[in-house]
Amino acid sequence: MKKAIVLGMIAVFLASCSNLVQATEITSYQLPASVEITFNALLPANSPVGEAILFTILDEVTGLEFNPQRMEMQSSGENSASITISVPAGTLLKYRYTRVSAAGNVDEVGANGEGIVYRAYLVDGPGHVAHDMVAAWADLPLAIETGRVSGTVSDAGSGLPLADFVVIAAGQQTRTDAEGRFLIPGLPQGLHNILIYSPSGSHLPFQQGALVAANSETPAAIPLTPNLMASVTFWLTPPADHTANTPVFLAGNVEPFGTRPLLTAQPDGHYSLTMQVPTGVDIRYKYTLGDGFWNAEHAASGAFQLRQLIIPVGTTSMEIYDQVESWSSGSSAPIMFDLTAPDTGSLVYIQFKLLDWTTPLPMWPLGSGRWAYKLYSPTNFSAALEYRYCLDAACTILEASPAQPRSVSGNKDELQSIEDRVDSWQNQ
Repeated sequence: MKKAIVLGMIAVFLASCSNLVQATEITSYQLPASVEITFNALLPANSPVGEAILFTILDEVTGLEFNPQRMEMQSSGENSASITISVPAGTLLKYRYTRVSAAGNVDEVGANGEGIVYRAYLVDGPGHVAHDMVAAWADLPLAIETGRVSGTVSDAGSGLPLADFVVIAAGQQTRTDAEGRFLIPGLPQGLHNILIYSPSGSHLPFQQGALVAANSETPAAIPLTPNLMASVTFWLTPPADHTANTPVFLAGNVEPFGTRPLLTAQPDGHYSLTMQVPTGVDIRYKYTLGDGFWNAEHAASGAFQLRQLIIPVGTTSMEIYDQVESWSSGSSAPIMFDLTAPDTGSLVYIQFKLLDWTTPLPMWPLGSGRWAYKLYSPTNFSAALEYRYCLDAACTILEASPAQPRSVSGNKDELQSIEDRVDSWQNQ
């Protein structure tokens, strides 16, 4: 139940962001044709009768808990549910199953009782049927027999082991070691889909079925095909009310986007970035003035925007023209933070606390020890938002002696201007 409580706190904090729907991207890029995929879920034997089961698609760029897409499944027999959706060919779906109880939404957990971060399935053609087994629900523990899957992941050309690759089965995940080996225990007995992918996109993803028996180990030797990179130039048209030369970043789900590369402002007000991008893999990305959540792009409706890119294998270069509809969400006004601090020659960061401290965001230098940051979204939080300043990207160097925790209120109709001062930094 702890997870349900946490999600409830997020729902209160983001007062009007609880029903977000992914909007259509404004882009010159055309995704591959969509294909149908059916998900059949075998539910735990103690699942309450009559409660709806949701298929929850997750957005790891915005944040796994912040922009879910939930669709109700249909009963397909005793203790089973099914849903058919249409997605572009090449999509790597990350999802989990959710039960709607009288107390609220309850997510699935593994046989060990731990939460499922996400399941994964590669939709690489039409007519797919994914068979999943839900081990238990978070509020209804259930003891079941389990087995495990082990194996090695190697380069298909050289035969060399591949380290630090993600391996997922039934929502349980691990990474390969230096010898390419992996082990996933605690899998309910039955047929499971194993998916392996490279966080950097260096190799094409691969999946296969594995039959797991109780109290036994299923071996798997998996060769992955090396991938090619394409030189991609992103051209961005910002919103009409965008402040010229404001730093704009790219955030995404593969390592080339993981550092949030900075786009270059052009004299005509556009932005551009050329980078090496893996082909043949499902890339999700967005433009942002912060990270995937704070100050990220939104559709005109206020919904979080998430873009999808699947570059055909064999592509060497391409250009993509994108347009951001808005940096804001809803009708809540932005908040301007104006900071005066000792000049150390380093960047200054602002960090917000949403249940826990989130990604530190670089402030905009104004010169002479002054820094600014304009928070466009989300600003519709119903509780006070705690924040702090720091001198490094990990926020390990904080101000030396703040008088009290800093906080700001949201849901305002007019721009707020917050003037803060830092007299000294820790260890400086």
